[in-house]
Amino acid sequence: MTFTELDVHIAETGRRSLATRLVFALADCLDARIQGIDLDDFEQLSGYTRTNIRAAASSLKDAGVIDIIYYRESDDGSGRSVLAESVGNRWVKQHYRLSRSIVELFKRS
Repeated sequence: MTFTELDVHIAETGRRSLATRLVFALADCLDARIQGIDLDDFEQLSGYTRTNIRAAASSLKDAGVIDIIYYRESDDGSGRSVLAESVGNRWVKQHYRLSRSIVELFKRS
């Protein structure tokens, strides 16, 4: 992917400023050696609403810009259970990270 293609994918979300902020936040996570960011944390950091974040993230995922990992917190507090996909359950949470092609584009490994 090129930067021009990335820009097109960001614009296609219909939420350019939100999508740009998410991609840049994920790039900052890479620089800090963090694997990504949870939806709840990005919502608090950015001030955007959850519904809009999910819509932009879904579009970026479909374009191959980010990966979305679905998880559920364990009831006993022992950690997270990663799910293969969202099961439409309100208890399922999202974690975002840049896709391999974007990590390579940003030349971060």
